[in-house]
Amino acid sequence: MGSCSNLHIILLTTFIYFQLLSLQLTQSVDITKVLIDNQNFNIFSSLLSSSGVIDHFNRAQGNAEVTIFAPSDADFAKLSESGKLQSLPADQKVLVLKFLGIHSYYSEIILKTLVNPFQPTHATEATSAGSYRFSLSHFRGNVFINTGVDNRTVVLKTIYDRKPVAIYSVSNVLLPRDLF
Repeated sequence: MGSCSNLHIILLTTFIYFQLLSLQLTQSVDITKVLIDNQNFNIFSSLLSSSGVIDHFNRAQGNAEVTIFAPSDADFAKLSESGKLQSLPADQKVLVLKFLGIHSYYSEIILKTLVNPFQPTHATEATSAGSYRFSLSHFRGNVFINTGVDNRTVVLKTIYDRKPVAIYSVSNVLLPRDLF
């Protein structure tokens, strides 16, 4: 009888452990905090918050997975000098921000091996199936993003990578061909 009681305790303890582990794995990530803690992403974080796109990304991580390509403050400063972003109406600025996220979780290892010529973004979901896409490719350990606009963006480093969220620093603000 003692061994049966011990077995029940072990099974109950194991069950509780896995339930707690499951809760820990599914906790949502504070994307804004991750960006601010990494210091060079204050403009991006601010734009996500003020536009409401952060709520969209947070819902995405709760329902499935999300990978975000985060431009630095310097990237937004360069874009600001060109006037491209400021000239857009508010709804199109939102599409540019949604264009920086995809509905899949790509760990760094997967990202460095993935080749996908038609990657839909969160902006694709907001418009039509054939729009607001980019392609991912890799060469000599670097990941490249091609949007169809004059810039070829490089993934510079991993900011955050824990399922269901991956956030990567990129060399430019990704500009959708559909708007530029």
